[in-house]
Amino acid sequence: MMLNYQDTDYVHWGYAAHYTRAISIIDQSLRDLKELTQQLPFYRDNTYFVVVPDCGRDTNRLQKTPFQHHFNSRSAHEIWALIVGPAVGRGGVDRGRVIEREVQQIDVARTVAHLMNFKAPEAVGDALYEVLGR
Repeated sequence: MMLNYQDTDYVHWGYAAHYTRAISIIDQSLRDLKELTQQLPFYRDNTYFVVVPDCGRDTNRLQKTPFQHHFNSRSAHEIWALIVGPAVGRGGVDRGRVIEREVQQIDVARTVAHLMNFKAPEAVGDALYEVLGR
């Protein structure tokens, strides 16, 4: 299942509070989803959460609207990722691992394919093996 939260894009209207409020709502939603997966036997210890933003943020040099991504700055290209799921011993992720090197957003698709044990021959990039305990 893929969920696409659009709420953070309300910040483009010029109110930083929209951005921080959206993050709070998304955070609670992810917490609720994780708790639900632990309650349902089929999903318990069989579910991965891969959380990535669509892009980074930079400032709008033309107006006082924060958190933009229109100016091709370095920060607009930098994103973070969070991968949560069963531990390595169960074929999953290495909990607490932080990758300290630059990786590409395109590496996420290969990583998800690896976690779900399927081939992704058209995917570009490399799986993030550091997170996968390899």
